[in-house]
Amino acid sequence: MWRLLRPDAVDALDDPRVLSAMPRYARVAKGTLPARFLISRSISADWDPQGSLEELWQVHNRSLSEAESLMRRIDSGGMDSRELNREPRSLLHLKARIGEALMESCVLCERRCGKNRLNGELGLCRVGRETKIHSCFDHMGEEPEVVPSFTVCGS
Repeated sequence: MWRLLRPDAVDALDDPRVLSAMPRYARVAKGTLPARFLISRSISADWDPQGSLEELWQVHNRSLSEAESLMRRIDSGGMDSRELNREPRSLLHLKARIGEALMESCVLCERRCGKNRLNGELGLCRVGRETKIHSCFDHMGEEPEVVPSFTVCGS
């Protein structure tokens, strides 16, 4: 749909300046490379769900270097992205757990209020465990290189 609404965005993916500045982005948008989250989902990560945030970050950093190595192999043609597996305990799952840990003593905005979002405590931003989304849509008004951008508006 966005290709019909913004043909200039499609053309931008072939612009030499865009290809020079954002080569991987253009290939992901064209469907010739997998997005990073798909690579993260394929990296097995052994982590303790009850581990400290510091321990989770350590496992994350080790797993992240493995994901970056795999991404380089795929990007260079050394591996077909169709060979990626879905791991039951992946780097992507670990990232979600780290996000939860950050919400337990919230530091997600510049106020760093320390409220436990998982227990429903609200800070100045008024965000609790769940956020109310009042709209989400493909935004067509950005620069052609990043159209469509997916926009989420919460309250």
